[in-house]
Amino acid sequence: MIRHEVILRIKPGVRREAIDQALREVYDLLSGIPGVERVRYGTNNAPAYRHALIAVDLVDEDALNVMGRHPQHVRAVRLVNRLAESTAIGSYLASERHG
Repeated sequence: MIRHEVILRIKPGVRREAIDQALREVYDLLSGIPGVERVRYGTNNAPAYRHALIAVDLVDEDALNVMGRHPQHVRAVRLVNRLAESTAIGSYLASERHG
């Protein structure tokens, strides 16, 4: 499994309602891309911090490459760019270790 994570630093002045709506739209867009197994998102609840997280689990590296070129991903990136003054992005092979 590949985990793709995006941490957003939200622009000052963006209202919480706009953040929540955009993240729901990003979720809907990314969830419909082939190879995407799970999408999660959330915002930092501490008032002093204006950050959000989007985490996408993909079946493999090929699915990550497909997502990167997919029109719904392009639309999701545009939504994120409207909200964020900066982003940190990482994609990595995720493994689980059981007891």
